[in-house]
Amino acid sequence: AERHEVTLGGIDFVVFRKGDRAEVVRLGYLGRAARDPVPALMEEAVLRTTGCRVRPGSRVTGLPGDTGEARYEIDCG
Repeated sequence: AERHEVTLGGIDFVVFRKGDRAEVVRLGYLGRAARDPVPALMEEAVLRTTGCRVRPGSRVTGLPGDTGEARYEIDCG
């Protein structure tokens, strides 16, 4: 998998891309109040690091509502 790092909104992310899928991991601790923008920032991290857009509705997390990691299907066409 390709590995990319990016900082958005002061939050560090690592993006792993393999084919038409991407996984985003948020680094560091965020309090509950600071987590609201994270899902949108994760999608932006995928776009900025891979040049691909996240397919709508494809977000999957290990735990419901988790902002620490997410997996996406991506569209690079």
